[in-house]
Amino acid sequence: MIDPFTAGRMIANRGELKRRAVNFRRGQELRLTPELRGKIEQVIVNSQSEFEAAAVQALGNMRDAWNSAAFNQVGRANYYEWIRDLALEMKGQGGLFNYPLLTLYADVLKQLTEGLGEPSPRLHRIIGLNIDAIGVVITNRLSGPGGVLERKVAEALRDAHAHFRLGNGPAGNVARRVASAVRQLDGEAQNVGGMQEVLPPLSDTARQWPRSVRLPLN
Repeated sequence: MIDPFTAGRMIANRGELKRRAVNFRRGQELRLTPELRGKIEQVIVNSQSEFEAAAVQALGNMRDAWNSAAFNQVGRANYYEWIRDLALEMKGQGGLFNYPLLTLYADVLKQLTEGLGEPSPRLHRIIGLNIDAIGVVITNRLSGPGGVLERKVAEALRDAHAHFRLGNGPAGNVARRVASAVRQLDGEAQNVGGMQEVLPPLSDTARQWPRSVRLPLN
């Protein structure tokens, strides 16, 4: 037996919700006309441009925060937290705008800086190299999944996270491998005479960044 109070709350299906959902009487044109297609494409182009401009600005903020973390022991964790937040935002938007490499590198950067307070100098430089890699993607507009060099960078950064943050990754030359992979991604020659690979020093991290910017703690 149906409770009379329940019955009073039941809604008969007369197709009214369906008609209202599609604006049955005064509906919009659903056919994709050339004019409508052009408007949609323009919105996509504008959104892509806005995303790329925002990514450039976020990259600059990352670099400033990284520089400031190196010189400000008090509040250092706040700078890494800021980098982490920027990386999280990049990770979420990269795939949407066909920048899966940006999503990939930003995800590792987020993990490297998660809850970070007092990293070793080596880990700090690796974080700078991670930002370097993001900078290459943004500056050169590297859309798509990338190739061997891009995967090599991702693998090296993952190994660095496993070793420095989780304590269970390979110990041998992981920092130098990150430096080598990022420098190759950046287009820097890594071989002498086509024979021997030259691993760049970690001190060369962020070599092209402005070093005069120091962010306040607040």
